[in-house]
Formats: sequence, structure tokens, C-alpha cells
Amino acid sequence: MTDTTEPLRASEPPIWTTRTFIAGATLALLVFLGDVLFWYHSPGVSVLVFFIALIAAILALHPAKLGETRTVVLMLVALLGALPFFETLSPWAFLTAQGGVTLLAIGISGNLPKFEDWAGAFTRFGILTPLRLVGDAFRLLIEGGQQRIGGKLLRTAMVWLVPLAFAAIFVWLFAAANPVVEYALRAIRLDKLLEFLEPPRIILWGLIAIFAWPFLAPRLLNWTPLPQMQGPVLPRAESILFGSRAIFNSLALFNALFAVQTVLDLIYLWGGVRLPDGVSHAEYAHRGAYPLIVTAILAGAFVLAAMRKNGPGRASPLIRNLVYLWIAQNVWLVISSVLRLKLYVEIYTLSEMRIAAFIWMGLVAVGLILIVIKIALDRSNKWLVMSNMAALSVTLWAVSWIDLQSFIAFYNVRHSREVAGEGVALDQYYTYELGPAAIPALDEFLAKGNFSADPSVETTFSLIREELADRIIYRRDGDIHRFALDWRGWTWRNDRLEQYLIDHPFAPDIARAID
Repeated sequence: MTDTTEPLRASEPPIWTTRTFIAGATLALLVFLGDVLFWYHSPGVSVLVFFIALIAAILALHPAKLGETRTVVLMLVALLGALPFFETLSPWAFLTAQGGVTLLAIGISGNLPKFEDWAGAFTRFGILTPLRLVGDAFRLLIEGGQQRIGGKLLRTAMVWLVPLAFAAIFVWLFAAANPVVEYALRAIRLDKLLEFLEPPRIILWGLIAIFAWPFLAPRLLNWTPLPQMQGPVLPRAESILFGSRAIFNSLALFNALFAVQTVLDLIYLWGGVRLPDGVSHAEYAHRGAYPLIVTAILAGAFVLAAMRKNGPGRASPLIRNLVYLWIAQNVWLVISSVLRLKLYVEIYTLSEMRIAAFIWMGLVAVGLILIVIKIALDRSNKWLVMSNMAALSVTLWAVSWIDLQSFIAFYNVRHSREVAGEGVALDQYYTYELGPAAIPALDEFLAKGNFSADPSVETTFSLIREELADRIIYRRDGDIHRFALDWRGWTWRNDRLEQYLIDHPFAPDIARAID
């Protein structure tokens, strides 16, 4: 297909080309591969295999670009984006894999703009994605009807449509009336063909085709950006509400207010000074963790408006220094929020939502630092958006490799009252919700915990451990076995856990009793 960034219109290059048919044949191969990998098979490393095949297909459709350094870099980025599927299945791995393949498809087709405009290119590509296959199929039919050979093929198909439909009905009626015809049809094993054409299977093919086609024939939606309207983002050169004087007054007031909060954190949070009666450190830490993050985000939005290009704030060194001071205070507030959350976790244990909060706080801090870099290097807001998106993508990629459930289980075990001698007791319900990934941590808990105060706790967690292990392994004739699993559903994380359970099939207390 001829690549273009224009919308569908008469002047658009034709779709009835050799390139389109090569891309269609490649799509058919990908659909066939998807059927082999996913139909009646649990997904696992098979998802990685499919993404690698998709990357190879994109490269094969652009042989002239294979020797370019840019293509090699984009290919490596796409492969790295899909690689977390080797570790385990996760929505974060899907996002990074899809982002990497999108970057490769847009870049290799010559539609990738400079870095700060990537967000717009991704948006223009993504808007068209769900409709591309159907839209291109209609265009292909319309243009095919206008071709000499294609028109003949379409007309031939149309004139045979009614005869074949009625012939099928007549054959079905003859089979019902004549056992000989029925026997002959059964000998053809049409039932096998019908099994192959099961509606769910056809739906799977359709989903694979809809997903893969836009990458094989990439195109961006054509749009014209709306002009910026007058207001806080683009005010007059010296508007009263958002001019240099208003910005200066705002920054002076905001710095003073933030200084009060910073001093209070230094006294009570970092200095360890006794809080007023009725206020615990846990309450002080918990109440401040999330509102201060919202404060930092609002502060970042104000700075972007105040320090816009060609705005009154950019020309004043005093305003610039006040902005740097305010951002520094915001970064310090984010660091204080991290400490607040850490203190709260030390008292009330760790959870997935609290890990997400730590990550979110880190990203907010990175965003504030990027604002300083933007101002210092005189970059655009679009550059800032893409830089934050890049930081988010790297974060999601890293999180895809981390077994968060296992990490949480180990942290909670090692800080539980039974193991550490202080803190709260290990939560049996939440530990069970973490799933089989918590089994190694449970073994440490059962081996090192002090259960003299309540021996039933050891029994309860031992039963939880055995129930979780039964999801991964089974015991037969005194031997430990893995559940039979096709290679398509294999992941490195599950393999490590299975091997651990083969080596440690029983909880420590049960193992001691057996010995």
C-alpha cells in the first residue's frame, strides 16, 4: 500500500497496488500464526512470539529501509518493548509492546516527526487504528471494481453469488430427502470444515487482523490544529490577570505558603518533634501523602502557564528564579510525601495500591525536574509532554519485569509482628489474594515466625500455603508434578515458581513433621 498521511479523498494515492496485496498476504500469515498460537491455548510466551512476528512483518514490507541506522534503532526499541512478555503476561507489557511496534511502524513508513511531536503522531495513528481494516477493505472493493482485471473478478463473483447460495440450499434439501446424498456429504467431512470455521475462531481471526493491519499499512489521520484561544495559556502580552506583575505576586505568595508547609515537615516529619495531642505520626503521614501530590501537579500546571514561550514571565530573571525556588519546594514536598507514605507502610504494611502511589510520586518528581529542564533549555510544552511520556513508558517497562506480588509478600512477612517482633500481624486475607507468588514469602514466615502467642496462626497460614501451591503443582503416588502446559502458555516467572515448588513441595512446618 502506498503510505500517506492524508485523509481519504479523491487525490489520495490508490490502494489497489502491489504493496497492498503483499501487506494483505502478510496479514493472512499473521492471522494463521495467531490461530496456531492462541486458539485453545493459554497465552504466555506465545504473545512475545506474535509480537516478534509482527515486527518481522513490518520490516519485511520495507526492505529498502533495513540498512538504515534509524530502522535498526526502532526495531530494537520495539523488541525491548515486547520482551517483558518473556517474564510474564501483564497489561503494562502490552502497553510497552504496542508502543514500540507503533513507533517502528510510523518511523519506518516515514511518518515519524521530531521527538516533541510524537504524541500527536501517536494520537493520529491510534484514532484510525480500529477502523483501518474495514475502511481499507471497502476502498479496495471500490477501486477494484474500477480496474480492468479486478472489475471482471468482482463481477464474476457477484454473478455466481446467487447460484451458489441456492445450490447450497438444494444440496441440503437433497441430503434430507436422499440417504445416499447424505452419506456422500458425510464422507466429505464437512463437519471438520465447520469446526474449523467456529464463530469464536472467526472472531479471533478478525481481532488479530484488526490489530495487525494498521502496523502493516500505517497511516496518520490528517488534521489541522485549532488556533490557541485567548486565555491563561495564551493571554495578551501584558494582561492584568496573568501578566508579569500577577505572575510575580503569585510566585511570591506561593513560595511563602509552601515554605510554611516545608518548615512543618522539617520539624514534625524529618525532625521527629512530638506532634500535638491527638495527632499520631501515622495520621500525619497518611493525610499528607496524596494531597501534596495534587498540590505539586497544580503547581506544575501554573508554571507551564507562567513560563510559556514569549510570555511576560520568560523575560524576567526574578520571576525565573522564583519559579526555580517554587519547583524546588515542590520537589521537596514530593520527597516528603514519599517519606510520609513510607512511614505509613511501616505501620500498616505494603499493598499494590501503595506501591502504585510510590511510583506515581516518583513520576511527579521527574515531571517537576523536567519542567526546570524545559525552562532552562527553552523547550516547548510538547517536548515536556513527550519527555513525561517517555519516563512513564520506561517506568511501565521496568514494572513489567518486577514480581510485585512476591515483593509485597516478602516485605509484609519481614515486617510482621510474628517475624519482626513488632508492627501488625500478617494479614491472611490479603496474603491469600496475592496468589501463588506469595508462597516463598509464606515459607519464610512459617520458618522464622514466632507463633507462641497463637499457634493457630501457623496452622492457618500453612493451609493457605498448601491451597496456593495446589494451583501450581499436584501430588501423585508420592511424587510432585507440574500441571501439563503447552509451551505457548510458558512464562519465565511461572517456571521459576514451579521449580521452587518442585524443590519445596511442602510448607516448612509440614516438611519438619515429615522428616
